[in-house]
Amino acid sequence: MKIASLLARIRHEDAENVAADLARIPGVTLHGMSPDGGRLVVRVEDGEGYAVSDSILAVSTTPRVLGTTLAYEYTDEDATLAEISKAFAKSRAQQEEKQS
Repeated sequence: MKIASLLARIRHEDAENVAADLARIPGVTLHGMSPDGGRLVVRVEDGEGYAVSDSILAVSTTPRVLGTTLAYEYTDEDATLAEISKAFAKSRAQQEEKQS
């Protein structure tokens, strides 16, 4: 199992269209948007027939995405999705605490 978290930089006025485009990429899940609408939080997971790297590249080259930043990367071939989701949620909670 491989998982990554990205920040995708966008223009506020493009948010709805970019979110729809990103949701069509295999393994991509949208987790939120910055209050100013200029960044999307994107989780990317590997799956049958595609790799995390392919999906990261697809996010980066999506029209109206101005840039991407890799915020988190995890690889464990023996991990279950539940374990990874728990680790992701813990990491996200820690980041939110730091921002408070």
